[in-house]
Amino acid sequence: MKCVIWRSLFVCFMMFLGSAVAEPKTDVTVKDLLELEEVEQAAKQTNEINAFVGWDTFGRETPKSSMQGFLSAARQQDYQTASEYLDFRNLPFEVTAASQPEIARQLHVSLDRTLWVDIEGLSNDLLGKLPENVPDYRDLVGTIETPEGTVPVLLQRVPTSENKRIWKISNATVAKIPVLDKYYGYSEMGEWLSQHLPNYRFMGVMLWQWLYFAVTFLLYIVASCLSYWVLIKLFNAFKIKLSFYIDFLYAPLSFLTATLLTRNFSDTSNVTFAVKAVAEASTILIFAWLWFLWRTVELVKSKLTGKLVAQGKTHTTYLLRPAANVVKSLLVIAAVLIWLENLGFSATTIMAGLGIGGLAVALAAQKSVENLIGAITLYSSTPVKVGNLCRIGKFIGTVEEIGLRATRVRTIERTVVYIANAKFIDMEIENFSEREKMAFRPKLLLEMPQSNTQLSEFNKALKALLEQHELIDESPCRVYFKGFSPFAVELYVLSYITSTDFETYLKVSDTLHFEIMNLLHQHKLKLAAPELLQA
Repeated sequence: MKCVIWRSLFVCFMMFLGSAVAEPKTDVTVKDLLELEEVEQAAKQTNEINAFVGWDTFGRETPKSSMQGFLSAARQQDYQTASEYLDFRNLPFEVTAASQPEIARQLHVSLDRTLWVDIEGLSNDLLGKLPENVPDYRDLVGTIETPEGTVPVLLQRVPTSENKRIWKISNATVAKIPVLDKYYGYSEMGEWLSQHLPNYRFMGVMLWQWLYFAVTFLLYIVASCLSYWVLIKLFNAFKIKLSFYIDFLYAPLSFLTATLLTRNFSDTSNVTFAVKAVAEASTILIFAWLWFLWRTVELVKSKLTGKLVAQGKTHTTYLLRPAANVVKSLLVIAAVLIWLENLGFSATTIMAGLGIGGLAVALAAQKSVENLIGAITLYSSTPVKVGNLCRIGKFIGTVEEIGLRATRVRTIERTVVYIANAKFIDMEIENFSEREKMAFRPKLLLEMPQSNTQLSEFNKALKALLEQHELIDESPCRVYFKGFSPFAVELYVLSYITSTDFETYLKVSDTLHFEIMNLLHQHKLKLAAPELLQA
């Protein structure tokens, strides 16, 4: 089961890379949509200037200005003005049967859905001199493929009543608008929404399109939530352990599933280039994957914490939080870079621009990185744990916290010392809490005894005292005549109290010291006077 879970997580991560990093299906990005707004603003200013100086009122002097004018008017749903950019001469009856504004609207919808007009690629010359395989009096905007053949979108120089020449969308293209509308017009619902909702655009996408796909998305969210809820109930009923993981990931998993369903199974009859560009930015998809992977990191951290606690490695769990934060930070950075790339901005350029700043930050953070590595070393090698009593350099105290930057030690004087982790791991550390037992080694310097028997009997009595105590370890338990001092004899005493509790150690040693004093009195021995030792 564990192998299946880890493989599933790996597959999810690869799906994230495959869906979020995939190249856009169109050449249009959100960046292009933002630039288009600037172009339309410039076209509007140009038309106002032309009207003021008395030149063509609609700005149809060049192929570029004429196409700009048509698109600008159409996007404002001013189809009466947009029709002024179409050549309605010599058209078949099925075209003239519809009103001119309606024909302009149908063309605009078809262009929005099938052809991204590169305004900057059109000629800005009065004669339209860009080299193309069309007659001199025409300019090619692009071509649209239909089941009934290819439809070229052409601009053509036509005469006016003032004997001037202006550029309009060719009647050869206008004659094919019913064919374009047949295959690329909106659905009935799209037609109704576009005509009854306000003409508001955000990033090139109309308000009714935002609402249409938002409602679709919400329906898929509801369906996904219900599906996973039923799945959890079924797994619980059959006692399948996988239900825990689905329950833990319920919200992000439902959101991600709804996002994928919306992208792959939504109605495409109302999708325009602007909608595609926003969709290819994968903003919601990237957020959905980020939320899902973020929650997955929490799941892995939770499972590892439980496993380590069960194994008695509680101290190691302190590493999981910073490690999880590092993984989450990397996920956010990757998501932002992928998102910017999908928007049309070069993530490589952005990273290069941040390179110098990143180097400066890296140099400034060198000590912090050293301390972080020191913290990882302390948690992994565990020379000390929180709560241990240690001698660290010249300090003796209890370790209260091992942080990412420094370790906090409470000294026996109740003061607090902070030691940087990078320095801490290089210090000599004596860990008193790691003792399995505590040494009892009283130092005995006695005055010269009156006889050897007197000292020998004392040694036997002292050894018997230690051996009979319930908290004194059986081995080693040593009492020997070590040697001579100038005015005293020295005894060698070594034994261990079988407790690591310091309070217990003090009580036992206190009792033993009193007993040793009694033995000295019984055997008429005295401790050597300090003045004799210093003589």
